[in-house]
Amino acid sequence: MKRRQFWFWSVFATLLAAVTLGGLEALSAFVVPPWPARELRSIVVPNPAVPSADPRFSPQYYNSWGVRDRERSLQKPEGVFRTVMVGDSFLEGPFVNEPVGARIEELLQSQGRQKAEVVNLGISATGPPQYYYRIRDIALSMQPNAVVLLFFSGNDFVPNALSPWPVSPLIAERPQPSLLGTIAPRLTWLLVNRLGLSEFGRGNLRGVDAVREIIKKPRAERFDAMGEFLKTYYFPEKDQRAMREILARGGDRFWDAFDPRDRDEEHLQAWWIAAMVEWETATWPTPLTPEEVERSVNKAEIASTMTWLVGANELARQRGVAFLIALAPAPVVDPNYAEFWSPWPRYRSFPMNRDAMHRTLRTELEAKGLPVVDLREVLAGVRGTYRVSDGHWTELGTEIAAKRLATALMKIP
Repeated sequence: MKRRQFWFWSVFATLLAAVTLGGLEALSAFVVPPWPARELRSIVVPNPAVPSADPRFSPQYYNSWGVRDRERSLQKPEGVFRTVMVGDSFLEGPFVNEPVGARIEELLQSQGRQKAEVVNLGISATGPPQYYYRIRDIALSMQPNAVVLLFFSGNDFVPNALSPWPVSPLIAERPQPSLLGTIAPRLTWLLVNRLGLSEFGRGNLRGVDAVREIIKKPRAERFDAMGEFLKTYYFPEKDQRAMREILARGGDRFWDAFDPRDRDEEHLQAWWIAAMVEWETATWPTPLTPEEVERSVNKAEIASTMTWLVGANELARQRGVAFLIALAPAPVVDPNYAEFWSPWPRYRSFPMNRDAMHRTLRTELEAKGLPVVDLREVLAGVRGTYRVSDGHWTELGTEIAAKRLATALMKIP
């Protein structure tokens, strides 16, 4: 009798869970974006995403897929040479008037490929695992002639490798696989969105409004205000005066970067202010000399990152699609960026380490025969290619990168 009751209640619980899950998945369809938007990003981007009250700047419009691009069709138009680009905020281009993909498209068309199109699948706050699955599940379904993976050496190295026998988590940001995502992809998107489980959702947004007010104060008051801000929102245990002195190392030159300008306007942002103070007050070993930087290269992390890039190349190869890895270097290759952060050597040591990692990664990729376009060759030593505040490309950096990538794409038959 007890055995029959056990089986009865087991079957009943399974059926109830299945019906409940199916019902929630069906209801989610009414509020979740359609495919492929729900596979691309975990948030809904309003239009315009960045409305501009300043006539100097254009509002940023996103298409129905939630990417910064014009509307695209899933089916490749007849006779079109289609390139699909996958990457993070460097590709999305939230800080420039025109993202790099759109500029590449214009260059290709002006150089003889009138029917060329470059689809922008750049999503901020994503990395190689998302790139891999975005290529597998979305980019390759669009019948591309070429796929370009834009890898930013500043933050795209990952510790976990692609496994041939992955153990899926219960829930994960789409398009990464998960147990729930396999049977209820819409419900998965909704839960990740509402609970802030994506990399973007986990971003540190503390004190956003407060730090925006600091830049409006007279310069003589700003360092004190920043010390108070950090004490309130980030480091209640740290000495406010010590933090104030760290921030003031740059002197008046620090504030010069945030003066109004017609292009490449810089913005004081809470996350990097806090990160800089954290690094400058930390006690962990930090490479400061060129020799120490070279020794700090994490070869295990390069190896794990390589698995995702090699895997993405294999996905494209199996479909007969040309594949390029575009390596975007860390911002320290821009002399303006390196000089701006020189008063904070511990904080600057991180992009210096990433630059060394970049050079090693290129060597490893080429040793495996992967097609690489190293943008360090055209960006290193050129002033004004990176924003000193957040380390993204400026208009100049975007233009230089676009020209180099357009040249590489023109060579693909």
